[in-house]
Amino acid sequence: MWEIFLLLAVLQCGLLIWLGQVGERLAREEKAAIFGLAHEDDWPSAALIIPAAGEDPRMEEALETLLEQDYPRLLPVVVTASETDPAVRLIKSLQARYPALRHVVAGEARGCGQKNHNSLAGVAAVGTAAEVYVFCDSTHAAGPDFVRRLVAPVARGEAEFSTGYHQVLPRDNRPVTMAYALCVQLMRYLQGLGRQFTQPWGGAMCISRQAFERHQVREIWAGNVVDDCSLAGVLSARGVAVKLCPGALLRTEAAAHRLDVWRAWMDRQVLFLKFCVPAQWRLLGVLCAVMALPPLMAVLSLLGGLTGLASTGCVAVAFLYLIGLAAAMGHWRGLAGSTQPLWRWLLSFALSAGMFAWVYARTLRAQGILWHGIWYEVGEGGRVRAMRR
Repeated sequence: MWEIFLLLAVLQCGLLIWLGQVGERLAREEKAAIFGLAHEDDWPSAALIIPAAGEDPRMEEALETLLEQDYPRLLPVVVTASETDPAVRLIKSLQARYPALRHVVAGEARGCGQKNHNSLAGVAAVGTAAEVYVFCDSTHAAGPDFVRRLVAPVARGEAEFSTGYHQVLPRDNRPVTMAYALCVQLMRYLQGLGRQFTQPWGGAMCISRQAFERHQVREIWAGNVVDDCSLAGVLSARGVAVKLCPGALLRTEAAAHRLDVWRAWMDRQVLFLKFCVPAQWRLLGVLCAVMALPPLMAVLSLLGGLTGLASTGCVAVAFLYLIGLAAAMGHWRGLAGSTQPLWRWLLSFALSAGMFAWVYARTLRAQGILWHGIWYEVGEGGRVRAMRR
């Protein structure tokens, strides 16, 4: 038994250390601001399309940061499903301060995710007035050069699709808040492993208009439950690379994060892959085992050592594993700029691993996704079979 434990412990700690090195590289690249475009006229006209819904307290600040971008010829469009959506009042208030802001009402989605429907309505409203489309979530704060960083690879002709990501800044030391931030940190580092692991993230994504048409993104989204993972599956099959822009990093503050909200978010992340990119979902199952089994085996080994039921080898591996995990999490804590005690990071990791295993197990037999009050019955490739509000 201790040999299996040792193998899994080495795999996990090695992976965490490797991802920490990826995080260091992303941090260096994030600070770089070399765009390679000397004149303002070199930048393509861009539409900033932002689907919005509800009354998230972070939305006003996030939208303001997106509307104050240092980018020439930027066409900002915020899209809601209806004229009565709670977000509309905020949008109208912002239009008084940002006259360039356009509000589009998409109507209720039929046969696809509401976010997809909203994004497509934004594209239709912009038409050919923009050479690139930038899609962003409405609740993440952006730096003033965020759009430039995201558009630059497309403008330089390096890629047809580029993506950023986000970072969660925990504003308290509650286990769920910190575990949520750690999960997002892990997903960001996985994006940076290499081009085969980089896929578009719908919260910060840029597509040239030509690529949008050539790859039939409109047709893909019009029948799919989600925007980014549906593209990931298609682009991967076609051998189309997505350029990761480490500097196009949005930030989200989290405090008193609720367990049910975190679990529902993790459900969607895993289910989107299951339906849209099943090969990655199966690989995610391997990652789940590597992350969840060593902490469980360590606890059982230490308890067994106290009761005389575990071998000396298992107890020794448990202590060595905890030392390795503490070293890896200490590195991650430094990369996140956190001042929380190391034991809180270890607790957050254990909680994340347990939630990961629980959520993945729930997805094994899942046939649909609940998202923003809409139940989507989903088939192969993420195509929507039925919807229920």
